[in-house]
Amino acid sequence: MGIERATYQGSYRAGIIGHTGRGNYGHGLDVAFIGLPNVRLVAVADADDEGRAEAVERTGAERAYADYRDMLAQENLDLVAIGPRWLDQHEAMTIAAAEAGVKAIYAEKPMAPSLEVADRMLAACDRHGVKTAYAHQNRAYPGPALVREYLAAGKLGRLRVIRAYGKQDRRGGGMDLLVLGTHLLDLMRLFAGDARWCHGHVTRNGRDATAADIEVADEEGGLIAGDDVIAQYGFDDGVLGTYECGRAGDGGGSPYFRIEVCGTDGILTLWSNPDAPIYMFPGPFAPPDRLSEWQEVEAGPLPAALGPGNSRGGMHTANQLVVCDLLAAVEEGREPVMSSGHDARAALEMILAVYESHRQGGRVALPLADRQHPLARWQSGE
Repeated sequence: MGIERATYQGSYRAGIIGHTGRGNYGHGLDVAFIGLPNVRLVAVADADDEGRAEAVERTGAERAYADYRDMLAQENLDLVAIGPRWLDQHEAMTIAAAEAGVKAIYAEKPMAPSLEVADRMLAACDRHGVKTAYAHQNRAYPGPALVREYLAAGKLGRLRVIRAYGKQDRRGGGMDLLVLGTHLLDLMRLFAGDARWCHGHVTRNGRDATAADIEVADEEGGLIAGDDVIAQYGFDDGVLGTYECGRAGDGGGSPYFRIEVCGTDGILTLWSNPDAPIYMFPGPFAPPDRLSEWQEVEAGPLPAALGPGNSRGGMHTANQLVVCDLLAAVEEGREPVMSSGHDARAALEMILAVYESHRQGGRVALPLADRQHPLARWQSGE
């Protein structure tokens, strides 16, 4: 039970790309390589002078560049972290790294603001033989590993429904779906495989969202809509997934950010936190008069973080686990298990399918045939 760290044999020259003031360094990607064996952190790039100096001090990088393209041209890197949270920069940085000859890229999520962009990014990486992984750290946490173990052993019976919930905070609706939904939709795919269809409903102030409600997401995340989203997804073998994100009257927060995996014989509930408890109910439904039957179950611990002191807890360890798997994938000629670029694009596709379904007023098939952002087409009058 638990997570095992993948092993790799080679030595790697690593660089970091960030942009202080325009996405910064999301979720500890700037320090993800610190402590990994045979990974030499040779350079960091940041267009902001002050931010660049702080990044050098924080990471211990040997050299610093104002332009990531100069770093890529001069340093002969094998491994690159693309850290900015702002999505408008991911395409140029990814393609530049792929064309510079790196072997592996670890990047912040969500992958891109649209499928058109994600397709171009993956095409460039595939063309140059670059392995990619994205910061869906939940895949490296003990809870999802326990879920997979229980499903494989039949401890939940037949999988029938996966229910996921966002934080229900001020981002509830389109922003929650984009920045938090990507984690939980990625887990749905981990448990149930590829989604085959989506049926989404988007509202604004309690009414159906219209083209007039489309807006640009914070963090240059592309187009979003609505303050309340409910989506259903169909998987093989009759498995149904649901994702719900609104704005709770109490302000929302991390306690709402969870996933329930429901089988014919039991339910597992877990939160997006490696230290949160995991609960099991011994039946397919959990009526209020049987609350005492919920029992906490133990998952294997996260492995200890490698290297110097860890100030980011489980997030840092998870980043290291993802990178170790990424480097092992390079050496073994396989796709990364912990959220490859193709996995990240599939999660993005599930997000954007919500808008395509709402726009059409019914179920839509996955993968989406039209790669343009559904809300951009809606704005244009299609």
